[in-house]
Amino acid sequence: MRVVEVAVPIPLKTTFRYLPPDCVNSETVVGKRVKISFRNRTLVAYAISYQDINQNFENFNLTKLKKIVEAIDTDPLITQETMNLAEYISKNYVCSLGEALASIIPISMKPPKRITKNKNLAKEITNEKHVPILNTQQVNAVNLINETLEKNVYASFLLHGVTASGKTEVYMSTIEYALKQNKSAIMLIPEISLTPQFVYVMLKRFGLDVGVWHSGIKNTEKYKLFSKAKTGEIKIMIGARSAIFAPFENLGLIIIDEEHEHAYKQQQKPAYDAREIAKWRGNYHNAAVIFGSATPSLESYKDALENKIRLIELNERIDKRELPEVNVISLKNRIVKPSLLLSETVDAISKTLAKKEQIIVFLNRRGYSPAIMCKKCGSVYQCPKCSISMVFHRNPDSLKCHYCGETKSLPIICPVCKSKEITVFGTGTQKVEGELKKLFRNARIFRLDGDTASSKENYAKAYNGVKNDEYDILLGTQMIAKGFDFPRVSLVCVIDADTSLHIPEFRSVEKTFQLITQVAGRSGRGDIKGNVIVQTNNPRHYAIEHAKNHDFISFYNIEIEQRKKLYYPPYCDVA
Repeated sequence: MRVVEVAVPIPLKTTFRYLPPDCVNSETVVGKRVKISFRNRTLVAYAISYQDINQNFENFNLTKLKKIVEAIDTDPLITQETMNLAEYISKNYVCSLGEALASIIPISMKPPKRITKNKNLAKEITNEKHVPILNTQQVNAVNLINETLEKNVYASFLLHGVTASGKTEVYMSTIEYALKQNKSAIMLIPEISLTPQFVYVMLKRFGLDVGVWHSGIKNTEKYKLFSKAKTGEIKIMIGARSAIFAPFENLGLIIIDEEHEHAYKQQQKPAYDAREIAKWRGNYHNAAVIFGSATPSLESYKDALENKIRLIELNERIDKRELPEVNVISLKNRIVKPSLLLSETVDAISKTLAKKEQIIVFLNRRGYSPAIMCKKCGSVYQCPKCSISMVFHRNPDSLKCHYCGETKSLPIICPVCKSKEITVFGTGTQKVEGELKKLFRNARIFRLDGDTASSKENYAKAYNGVKNDEYDILLGTQMIAKGFDFPRVSLVCVIDADTSLHIPEFRSVEKTFQLITQVAGRSGRGDIKGNVIVQTNNPRHYAIEHAKNHDFISFYNIEIEQRKKLYYPPYCDVA
């Protein structure tokens, strides 16, 4: 008699034993997701092995064991790599084996009821013969990575390239070489907003070999993509952090674009870091791992300087285009209406619109105003669940908590002193949008932030709209600050550069430098010279001064000394 060992995705260290379903052998269940009855609930779990009762158990009472309700999958999904990786995640991120398996093989995936014809995005795009023209630095980068692919050994690289230096073409060329070696590739991007751009480029280059994985795709589509990756029907997976688990059996290349982004760290349990998983899988498969960024994390750059990871520099833009000129304007001692654009900013936008060029306006704070305050007692209206200030939103008027999603109607009186002197203060993207519409009545404006981007169609609408000259101004939060490549954007306006500077978190200065540098890099990527305006209360802060000069090295040298003095990462780990 055999029993099946089952890992349940709950926070308990142990696994559980079940009898196989009726008329099914134990060994045919192993490696599949199964439905089980667990504490009067039906759960999806993972059948990881079978055991022989006669050999391993004395006086074992079979009557206490429940039967597995059914096997969900037709074919096994759990491989030896899956088990090894799950054990690594379980130990490293302090979770159960079942919880680790659930992050690798999603519970929610559903086998399709019937096989349908492939509706791949590439049905109207055929892969073209592409002969890229690379500059010397790009050629050196590609050759270094391709040597690793050819030798079939693990190596990791930090591709540090200024904005518009051609990192994407390096990625494409190395993917192409990996495919020639009959290997598969994973490419991670930090924001779903970047998906339409990268998918178009990938499909044009590689055709139907590409899969797209992110939280927005349907559960049946996920199952089909998972199966295609496992069988080798697709060779490339592009997507957000969970795409790192694509079950390629001959993985040759992993690319993490914008590697500095916090989006690669899972916030829910198990709180894995996709960058660490990439290194683990790269080592397991003897694959090359590329970490790319114009503003690398301090941890990655320090590793590169200490030769723990190989550093590749791309320090000039393609075709030797100039980096944009950054004009920092101080808000100090200015008599301005709360929240709005300075006269220099308005003038620059007017001139850019007159030239029929495009503009990006960046403010890393969504909503209409960040807070509601009582003028009499000074109290700020807070979320009753989270104790942080709720944000005022227009259309309809309401208060929202950006942490838990709690929504409240606008208060008529102060809950503390009962005064009616309630006022909104500060600036959000909705407020800036209203001001832009008043100032530039004929301008076509698209706002992309956490409120408008609730559906993936809006991401594609923003990208295609700006790309096809349907919009003059793209306004948004950090999701527009990276990756986008719009050749007609000649002006970037940063409305409040201090938004992230005063967050009580040790990486706030680093994040401020990264955001300003990245959003500035959206300007002047084509034949038109780029300009950037930064409105700030701290024009002399080293993060802003070095972002103005596109000088990562000088910023790194100052910030790493601060971290060393305070014994912060990368000189320690913080849990």
